[in-house]
Amino acid sequence: MSRIDTILEITRRLTALLEREIGLIEAKTPSRLTELEVERSRLSLLYSREMQAVAASPVEFRTLPQDRLALLREETKAFQGLLSSHQRLVSRMRRVTEGIVKTIAEEASRQKNPRTGYAPTGRASSALAATPLAINSKF
Repeated sequence: MSRIDTILEITRRLTALLEREIGLIEAKTPSRLTELEVERSRLSLLYSREMQAVAASPVEFRTLPQDRLALLREETKAFQGLLSSHQRLVSRMRRVTEGIVKTIAEEASRQKNPRTGYAPTGRASSALAATPLAINSKF
């Protein structure tokens, strides 16, 4: 198998993997993403190695038939587009998750340490109602 065929195959497999991951996220089962972690790491490493090899020996690609290069460009463009969509989806999921965690933490903190005001005696009151900072005795 030639280097371009290897890169094409890896790119197609990564594209299919991203499609599966997007499907899991959209199905609201992101916890299942861990099932794909080993495959994602393996394919990413292979892709990186092949791209480094291409960068180290670009002459090999200059001599390839134009139709093979065009096919590689198409596959890479589709992969990059899907990767961009995947990154946006994961980023959105992360923001939502962080917002939920922050809200839960704030509520837990509020319940653990309720706001207190001062009673007329000058001591802290456990009343949750707002208390004035100053009293105007003219009204």
